[in-house]
Amino acid sequence: MGSVDAATLEGVMQQVMVGGLSLVRVLAVLAAAPLFSHIGIPAIFKASFALLITLALLPGLPPQPVLDLHPWVLGLLVIKEALIGFFIGFTSSAVLYAARFAGGLLDLDIGFQTALLFDPGLGGFPTLVGEFFAFATLMLFLWLDGPRALVVALSESIRIIPLTTVEFPAIAGPDLIRWVGALTALALNIAAPVMAALFVSLWALALLARTAPQINIFMLSFSVKVIVGIGMLFLSTPLLVVLLRNATQMLQSNVVQLVRALYP
Repeated sequence: MGSVDAATLEGVMQQVMVGGLSLVRVLAVLAAAPLFSHIGIPAIFKASFALLITLALLPGLPPQPVLDLHPWVLGLLVIKEALIGFFIGFTSSAVLYAARFAGGLLDLDIGFQTALLFDPGLGGFPTLVGEFFAFATLMLFLWLDGPRALVVALSESIRIIPLTTVEFPAIAGPDLIRWVGALTALALNIAAPVMAALFVSLWALALLARTAPQINIFMLSFSVKVIVGIGMLFLSTPLLVVLLRNATQMLQSNVVQLVRALYP
């Protein structure tokens, strides 16, 4: 009878540890995912939401290998789950980072870079146009049902990557290179119309400086760059929405592909 009780207790411990490791992965995803990673969201809300997601995922968990309850093994498993969760959350935020980078390029060209203030919520010096692009990306992420795609990617990762084995995944190099290249191209495509207009305006100012040297071109360029930059930004907003929408939709499938590439 004692052996039966010991086996039952060990089975309960296994289930509790599997649930705890799942909670660690979900918490790490929310710590890096869009919207949930913002410091303005209370930690108690993040923890409660992660617990609800974990409870919803537990019934569909595939059978897990037997877990070794050694403290060193448990520590390595917690580190592994945190790394996998951060990876999923970071990849789901990739389009937002690309949009913010594109806005930073435009702020540097337009001249808004000198008006930056430290934002503790973002942990750095956000740019004006960059934050506008990031906000637009976040709205599209919510509108295109991005949180559901994030939960699907999380569920797929739990199905593919066992929770109870100390085996750190290694993503395939070509997949990661293609992903980074696509994000860089997206950032340049977002910033291209405004940067092209600013280049033409600077070329026109240079021509004006040659034909009318008595004009203070240096002081005039500040106003011209702001007017041209904001005007072109307004005109290119429909293109921006199309680019971000397509990129967000593509990312929702790419996150699952990158998760599957962890264990090829």
